[in-house]
Amino acid sequence: MNIYYCRKKCLVLTMLLYAGCCINAQETDWNKFKNAKERVDTMRKYSINLLKLQRLDEAVIVISKALSFSTKASLDSATGANLYLLASAYRYKAMYDSAFYFLGKAKEIGIQNKLVNLQTTIEIEAYGLYNRMGKPDSADAVIGRLKEMLPNLDSNSRESGKIEMYIGHSEKHKAKYTSALDHYFKALHKFIYLKDSANEGNIYVSLANVLVITGQLDNALNYHRQAAALFTRLNRRVELLNELENIIDLYYTSGRLDSAEASVKRALVIAEQFNDKSSQTYIYLHLGNIYKRRKKFPESETYLLKALAMSGSVNDETLTLEINQGLGEMYMSEKQFAKATPYLEKHLALAKQTNNREEITEASWNLSDNEYALHHYAKAYEYKNLYSIYRDSAFQESSAKSIAEMEAKYQAEKKEKEIALLKKDQQLDKLSLQKQANFRAGAVIFLLLLLLIAFLLVNRYRIAQQTKRLIEMEKMRNGLARDLHDDIGSTITSINIMSRMSLQQPAGQDSMIFSSMHKIQDRSAAIMESLGDIVWAINPQNDTVEQMICRMKEFTEEILGPQGIQYTFNEEGNPASLALDIKKRKDFYLLFKEAVNNAAKYSQCKNLFIQLRQEAQSLFLSVKDDGIGFDETAVTNGNGLRNMRERAAAMGAKISINTAPGKGTGIFAEVPTT
Repeated sequence: MNIYYCRKKCLVLTMLLYAGCCINAQETDWNKFKNAKERVDTMRKYSINLLKLQRLDEAVIVISKALSFSTKASLDSATGANLYLLASAYRYKAMYDSAFYFLGKAKEIGIQNKLVNLQTTIEIEAYGLYNRMGKPDSADAVIGRLKEMLPNLDSNSRESGKIEMYIGHSEKHKAKYTSALDHYFKALHKFIYLKDSANEGNIYVSLANVLVITGQLDNALNYHRQAAALFTRLNRRVELLNELENIIDLYYTSGRLDSAEASVKRALVIAEQFNDKSSQTYIYLHLGNIYKRRKKFPESETYLLKALAMSGSVNDETLTLEINQGLGEMYMSEKQFAKATPYLEKHLALAKQTNNREEITEASWNLSDNEYALHHYAKAYEYKNLYSIYRDSAFQESSAKSIAEMEAKYQAEKKEKEIALLKKDQQLDKLSLQKQANFRAGAVIFLLLLLLIAFLLVNRYRIAQQTKRLIEMEKMRNGLARDLHDDIGSTITSINIMSRMSLQQPAGQDSMIFSSMHKIQDRSAAIMESLGDIVWAINPQNDTVEQMICRMKEFTEEILGPQGIQYTFNEEGNPASLALDIKKRKDFYLLFKEAVNNAAKYSQCKNLFIQLRQEAQSLFLSVKDDGIGFDETAVTNGNGLRNMRERAAAMGAKISINTAPGKGTGIFAEVPTT
């Protein structure tokens, strides 16, 4: 038989209309994603998060719209995934027909497109649905298909973990508890490895259920508490509700009624929030039984009748059986035997329908006592015989079950130790990795500190050496300037004075002496001028270009002023802001001086035009006159022109001389400052 249901057309239309109406309520503008695949993927991730948060109505809205987009874009894989998510959402909402409908549609896409993972996920979801609905035969059929799929999956995948878990469920239903525990612990290993907390919690629930069957109630309660803590942390209220119901069972069985009642009330709040009729029915049953054991029969009757009234909409035979048993036993405790009879008979009838030998035994025993109290001895004897028949059969079954339980208990304890060791190993690995990470971080920080200290020491040494050299250079320059000025300068000055005094004697006395004295005067004056330039250049107080420009202006005025030559001295840009080293500054000044000297001595000009221009990292010099000019090719012994070219070469500068007879002379230089 096909495991999927086909829904009635009216139900399908109702659902789709509901989804369409809800979609309009979605505030997020998914159309901002122009790429269809990106849009659908984003919506799917968002809806999965909504499912985790149990915001089911919002999830249905988003998934429905994503399904519409993926279908229009022909994204088959995404369409299958969206159909599967819709099925999951409706499973959480306990709308199983809807869940099977969308699951069937997803399966069709998976088969058509050979999407193995999607097919596996669908089968896993189908098993969960059948298990929830209490359909063991259909669930077993799914398990058979999952076992065939398992070898084709990654051994550490979430799908393989779920299959191990569901095989464990199947083995538990067949009372193969040792095998069930083995599969559960395999699944637990995988989920711990994958850090899948939700499914880890599901495994704790399953382990606890087996331990309850094998009589290990304290261990079972411990696993249930671990699961409840995980589901609380993950805000998975549906799973938390189921787990609270399991915890209630254990508290009630062990006689801890106050703890059971506290858990019942906590579970009832969640069940009412979700409008989960099945859980509400189960909770009312427990409240009725709790008050029955406290001998508060009116309260017990109220809750048990509430549970019975709701059981009709739940379609859970086991739950209905327990409610009828509870009402029958409650009325027997109140000695209202006539009122107890129909409920006890219903209990027996339901037990026979499910062929539950233990329940048949309990029901026949209760009916025998009840009929005896009513003085219906024939009926009491009939039920006593039925009890004896099923008691012997139940004893044989119980013996086999007891052996299985003992083996399961041994395996459970063994696996628990393995899981504890696994967790301990993981903690040790984590600590080891943390220590390694801390050591690496410490080593890196230590090396960085060493490098920083080394850099600071080297930098400090370099700065100290530079400072030391600068101080020594300053001392040397100051001393050189002082020596040139005091010693050589004073000597040359005395020569110049003596030559002037000699020249003041009558000219006719000695013409050769007079001529020599003129040469002494001229040359000593030239030496003084050159010496002054050298002293100026090396003096630290004149280290700026601004000081050099001031000296250039002074020199221009000294040379051209007495000869009546008009001149202009223009600056463009900000040449004073440039930096020139001492050698460049000296060569530049002497090149300029040579150019102005030549114009004053030889050009016979009336006007001289001087321009300094700063462009980027270059300094441009232009010296132009309106004099007689000259033929540069005819000049053979011109020291001035040669000196200018040599100085330009020393500075790495470009120089050009533009002149012609009768057209004046222009000297242009471009000096790099870097």
